[in-house]
Amino acid sequence: MNDNSKTVYPTLDLISSPADLKGLSAEELTTLCEEMRSFLLETVQETGGHLGSNIGVVELATALHSVYDFRRDRLVWDVSHQCYPHKILTGRRAGFDQLRKTGGMCGFTNPHESEYDLFHTGHAGTSISLALGLSLGMQHEKEPGRAVAVIGDASLGAGVAFEAINHAGSLGQPLLVVLNDNEWSISKTVGAMARYLSRIRSSRIVQRAQQEISSLIQTIPLIGPKVDKTLEQVGEVLSHYIIPGHVFQELGVTYVGPVDGHDVNGLIKTLERVKELDGVVLLHLLTEKGKGHPAAPGHPERVHGVKGAAKPAPEGEVPVVPKPKGPAYTKAFSDSLIAAAERDVRVHGITAAMPSGTGLDKFQERHPSRFHDTGITEQHAIAMSAGMAKAGLRPVVAIYSTFLQRGYDQIFQEVALQGLPVLFCLDRAGMVGQDGPTHNGVFDLAYLRTFPGMTLMAPRDACDMDRMMRMALKHDGPMAMRFPRDTCPAEEIPPGPERRAMEPGLAEVLVDPPEDGLCIWAYGALVNQAREAVASLNEEGIQVGLVDARFAKPVDEELLCNHLRSCRGIITLEEHQRAGGFGSAVLECANRNRLGSASIRILAIDDEFVDHATSRDEQLAGQGLDSAGVARAVRGMLARVRES
Repeated sequence: MNDNSKTVYPTLDLISSPADLKGLSAEELTTLCEEMRSFLLETVQETGGHLGSNIGVVELATALHSVYDFRRDRLVWDVSHQCYPHKILTGRRAGFDQLRKTGGMCGFTNPHESEYDLFHTGHAGTSISLALGLSLGMQHEKEPGRAVAVIGDASLGAGVAFEAINHAGSLGQPLLVVLNDNEWSISKTVGAMARYLSRIRSSRIVQRAQQEISSLIQTIPLIGPKVDKTLEQVGEVLSHYIIPGHVFQELGVTYVGPVDGHDVNGLIKTLERVKELDGVVLLHLLTEKGKGHPAAPGHPERVHGVKGAAKPAPEGEVPVVPKPKGPAYTKAFSDSLIAAAERDVRVHGITAAMPSGTGLDKFQERHPSRFHDTGITEQHAIAMSAGMAKAGLRPVVAIYSTFLQRGYDQIFQEVALQGLPVLFCLDRAGMVGQDGPTHNGVFDLAYLRTFPGMTLMAPRDACDMDRMMRMALKHDGPMAMRFPRDTCPAEEIPPGPERRAMEPGLAEVLVDPPEDGLCIWAYGALVNQAREAVASLNEEGIQVGLVDARFAKPVDEELLCNHLRSCRGIITLEEHQRAGGFGSAVLECANRNRLGSASIRILAIDDEFVDHATSRDEQLAGQGLDSAGVARAVRGMLARVRES
């Protein structure tokens, strides 16, 4: 029995590396896949993580490692959130009890973990480009290996995937693209390519034609059995003509499929044949997302990711009573947008394959004709929103901060340069806990702040979320609002009616700074950590001012200059990289106004990619951005000021 298992897995226990697959019989391979699926169902539901995508590729991972040697060959998993079976087969099964925990195993491929992981990836659509580059790089070797990209049907709709397969087809470079078609990303796959694949998936014409021709040929004396061996090649020719508009063949790609993605022994035979083909081959597999999970047939989206089981307090230890919480920032955004759409028929919601993650699924239910899911196509979604704004609509583009980067050029050319009223709502801005550096949204301020005419804001609670939404939808120009993967504070101070007017470039003083003292300028949700720090410092007899900056562009220059003149020191606080963020905006203001008397310290994320952790709170603490870290920074600055 394995240490991190509750169940005995006799066949799985035999596997410590892909080499151990070579001696297994067909029956043992089938059993191995069953045990691996059971292991994942057991462990991932305990620890949390991406479940549906992983139990859907158990047979695929097993077949790939049975046929290829990925120490010499090269394997790239698109997004790589479906790499758990691959990790098990490459000797990392023991790490699953700490999956996505602080200091534990990453939920994506990670070169620091294994020689079998080539890239630390987490964004969709790039696998074919990476694999093509690997294939080109291997051609100088005496015996070049084979490059394999595994990509989902939703990711295939991304623009970069089209670019890559178009280029690969023109080169004729040796490359296998495995299309894992389960009709889902996180949500249902959308778009014309999805309809095309569904058409192939549902067609049984080719299979029936093959069966009928096989029966006919077998009746021919002497030659029947010999001719029948070439029937699979006939099937490929038939598919080209029977399925109209066979787009892959027209791109110079050899199409093979569709193939049952849950028949491990059939997959192995197919991969062995495909391995002998020249040029670019696309192997189309039909799989079921969440295969083996009882809830998957009715709710594939629900089993995409699981949170893990809550751990009871150790015996004798008093459980910590959690602080009261307000609504999730995502829900506050969703409620605010729905209310805005009720007031104004011009309001439309746009997302790139993340309706539930951004809260737009609720908007879709209320206003289906004004909801637009473009698929994994951030560039297109943003450019389309520019066209909508030009036509007089008020588009609200809801995209995770980490994914908005993919549409950088469209923000520049199509939105900012045109001065169009598009509102970008950046969910998951800041640390994201278990998803780690591929998903931490910590670069948006730096690249958005450079665009002339762009207004940047961040609410500290649900009240300001709604106030900012109302203001933005009346503003004649591009705006972006960022908020974290967390809950709003339960207590809002001060109440909404008592707050300062919500206008671009107007900050709000929550605590007046003492004369010749220190003041914290906090941006966004970290205002709440700053409030806790101020309360703690007050108990120590230390008085410090607090400002909710609200806007990173434009900053409240008048108020900031007053504090730069009257305070001995200013501490800026933000959940963003130090370079180019809100603190940089404060320094630029001081420089622009030639105000250098006050010391300025920037509390932000260090110049590093922050690793995954069990929670966002742990990541904030590690960067000194929690309330205790802010209090330490205040004490440290006070000590330096007194010394000087």
